[in-house]
Order: sequence, then C-alpha cells, then structure tokens
Amino acid sequence: MPFGPPGGALEKAARVLATADGVAHLAFFTLFSWRVVAGSGFRIVQGVFAFLALLGFGGGALGALLIKHGGKTKAGKMGLWLVASSTGLAGVLLVLANLTGD
Repeated sequence: MPFGPPGGALEKAARVLATADGVAHLAFFTLFSWRVVAGSGFRIVQGVFAFLALLGFGGGALGALLIKHGGKTKAGKMGLWLVASSTGLAGVLLVLANLTGD
C-alpha cells in the first residue's frame, strides 16, 4: 500500500483530539452562555464568543467525520485542517474566557 494503513496513527490521534476539542467547545459555550444570562460583562460580546464556541464544535465534529470517512483522500486532509483550526479556536476562546472573566 503506497498510502499506509487505513486509520493510521495520525487519523486516530486527530479523531481523539477532535473529541477532546468538542468537549472543550461545549464547556466554552456553556460558560459564555451563562455569562450572557447572568449579565456579567458585555452580553453581546459574550454572545459572540458563545456562537464561536458552537462554530468550533461544529467544525471539529465535521472534521472528525471527514477523517473517519475520508481516509487518505482530500476530504480526509480537509478534516485534519478542520480539527486543527477548531483546536486553535478553542485556544483563543480559552484566552478570551480568562480576559473577559470576573
């Protein structure tokens, strides 16, 4: 096989990262949504961050599906990029949660 075994180590690691990333995005969505409801900070800004957390969750979930079903094709590579960008967004949201917190 010129492309290596299906479901290699990179794909497995990316799918595990996508799972952890999904949990982080759901936690950020809950945090920012609570701040909107509780009224701490700027509600509109917190609402935008909550929306970004939902976008990140969707991107990570779509990336995991593309990795699982795309394999070594271009769709699988796009899935790797989606998981990577979703993880980067989670890092940015972590910093923003710290900066905008109480």
